[in-house]
Amino acid sequence: MKLIGSKAEREFREELINSNVSLNTDGKRLNYILKNAGYDVSNSYVLNYIPEQCEDIYVLLISGSYVLHVEVDKFDSQVEPAFERVELNDYLHSLSKKHQIQMAVAMDLVKT
Repeated sequence: MKLIGSKAEREFREELINSNVSLNTDGKRLNYILKNAGYDVSNSYVLNYIPEQCEDIYVLLISGSYVLHVEVDKFDSQVEPAFERVELNDYLHSLSKKHQIQMAVAMDLVKT
């Protein structure tokens, strides 16, 4: 998908940049979890965040290589987070137009 500089693209870019800053902030729980599991967050972005009753679910683009689903227990830090890796091609097939734009912006950020 070709980026055209639309308002939606600018908004996604700002959200994604902020998510990268947060992922790279030492002391943040998600940063700690991902680094302890061996994931490189330096060039990664949060594509989606779903707060559930008992856990938080994150969908992350990791270094432009694959998508990672992470479930983190909200109340018990002793519960091991659940990780599910999804290959980029598999993830891209089911995206709505809005999420295709978001992914295109994220991939552009990975390149810069």
